[in-house]
Amino acid sequence: MSTILGKDEKIIREDVFTANLILFWLKAKYCLTNKRVTGHTPNTFLAVIPLGKAQVAQPLKTIASVTSSTKFHFLRLLLGLILVIGGFLLFSTSLIIGIILIILGLVNILNCYTATFVITNNAGQSTGYNISILEKSKVQNFVNEVNTVIADL
Repeated sequence: MSTILGKDEKIIREDVFTANLILFWLKAKYCLTNKRVTGHTPNTFLAVIPLGKAQVAQPLKTIASVTSSTKFHFLRLLLGLILVIGGFLLFSTSLIIGIILIILGLVNILNCYTATFVITNNAGQSTGYNISILEKSKVQNFVNEVNTVIADL
């Protein structure tokens, strides 16, 4: 990760997370320095098509808290179930469309449970970043490190 450092800025921790179970090559990268938290998470459309990234560059002095949690996305599950059922219904008439719908549905079902870390600034605004549920403990360790650095300011 190529984090551009400012004057007297030192990297405390860098982590690379898997952002999506299916698109495992898309990585979320975050860096904690003695002055800020920076990084990015890739965005996807329908949990399959990569479309840009969500970036963070937050000075530590403006961060009120950082928390981690797990999140269940009901709409992803519902969309996944609809696509799988639709795929099976179309399977007999159009094999290719049925298979595509089933695959899209399974991708959404697999990504309906995520780990999230949320940065809340001093004004009370919260921004969440979704990471694969398999990286839950790694996210928690990163959040603990950020909170430790914030407490020492």
